[in-house]
Amino acid sequence: MEPIYTIITNGPYKFRIKDNTSIYDGRIIGRTIKIVGNSSDCVDISITYKDNHPISACIPYISYDSECSIDTPLDRGRGSVLMVRTLCQYVYRQLPTIREILFEDKSNIECATEDEIRKSSKSRKKGTHVKPIPLYFFSIAFNGETWYEKYFRARQLDNQKHIRYKTKIQELLRSIEFKTSISFLQFLEIIHPPPFIIDELQQYYMISSTFGAFFQSIPKNDRCRLVGDWISNFMLHFLKGVFHNTDWVIDLPLSTEGGKSKSRKYYCPKGKIRHTRTFRDFGIYPIDI
Repeated sequence: MEPIYTIITNGPYKFRIKDNTSIYDGRIIGRTIKIVGNSSDCVDISITYKDNHPISACIPYISYDSECSIDTPLDRGRGSVLMVRTLCQYVYRQLPTIREILFEDKSNIECATEDEIRKSSKSRKKGTHVKPIPLYFFSIAFNGETWYEKYFRARQLDNQKHIRYKTKIQELLRSIEFKTSISFLQFLEIIHPPPFIIDELQQYYMISSTFGAFFQSIPKNDRCRLVGDWISNFMLHFLKGVFHNTDWVIDLPLSTEGGKSKSRKYYCPKGKIRHTRTFRDFGIYPIDI
């Protein structure tokens, strides 16, 4: 069956959607709906069928290029959100029985200063680069939620696990009792930071009543340097059993406000955000919105 192409305008952007249904022996065996750029695919939703009926959907990958929008290059934030929303909304209009889209959050950020990013770009030929940090852990620390929770109200597939995760985040970031129960020495034993940043960490640790206040007390220009090396150790220790970056879903239809709350502005450090293109990976474009 020949693919169907549709142009959809969302805000200042125009997206080209390619809708391709695979048929064998008169039966639908799969359907792929994607936003395509001039040189590459940008975001892809794959639909699984059984007995000619759609039964599930997942996002195999997402990639960003200035050509993902036909007319206007994608910006660092809003364009990325609108691109994903455009495709999700198209899928729901075409297939209203599909009520959730599965994905794995494997987004990473090459969190670095502008100077470090420039040096990294020059050194790639030598096989070295800025160490990527899991964006979901970094975002939880500084926003109390992941990027996908913020803009798409994403949740873990296991609802009970997700409720425990949200409860744990409240305790981890806001409880004075929880923070004061962990001495600075115990904190160091959990995170295993590079020795040369310990004195700086202690400075912010000792003036903060909660872990949320601790993260916020670190100046934005220093957060990548002071947090990047150990944030995974910290989150894996405290979120064990209640959080994993696999088996997440975006519920359809999307809310009209896009999951945005009235909380403070979403924080994300400057740096290149990337992901590995493997099955059901989901990465995002750099944002600071």
